[in-house]
Amino acid sequence: MLSYSLEIVGVYVGINLLINLFLAYRVSANRVRSNVMTGTGDDTGLYNANRAHVTNVEYTPIILIGMVGLHLLSGSIYVIHAVGLLLTVGRILHAIGLTTAASNSTPPRLIGTVLTWIAQLVAGVACLYYALL
Repeated sequence: MLSYSLEIVGVYVGINLLINLFLAYRVSANRVRSNVMTGTGDDTGLYNANRAHVTNVEYTPIILIGMVGLHLLSGSIYVIHAVGLLLTVGRILHAIGLTTAASNSTPPRLIGTVLTWIAQLVAGVACLYYALL
C-alpha cells in the first residue's frame, strides 16, 4: 500500500482522468456515427453517452479537490482511499447504468449515484474534521 497521501490522490486523479477521457471519446464517437455535431438530436446512444460524460464532469472535479484538501490537511490515507474508491467505483457504475438507458433508473446508475454522493459526503465531513481538529 502506498504510504504517502499525495501519491494516493495522484492514483485516483489519474484513474478518473482516464475515465473522463473514455467517456468523452464515447460522446465523440457517437457524434461521428450519428452525424450530430451539436446537442444530441434524437439519437439515444449519443444522448446516453453525453449524459454519462456530463454527470461525470459535474461530480468528479469537486470530489478530487476534496481529496487534495484531505492531503493538505494531513488526512488519513484510509479516508483518502475510501473517498477515491467510492468516487471511482461510483462513476464507473453510473456510466454503465447510463449507457443502457438514460431515461430509466438502472441498478448500476442508482448505486453509482449513491456511491458518488457518499464519496462527496465523506470528503466534506473529513475535511471539516481535519481542519477543525
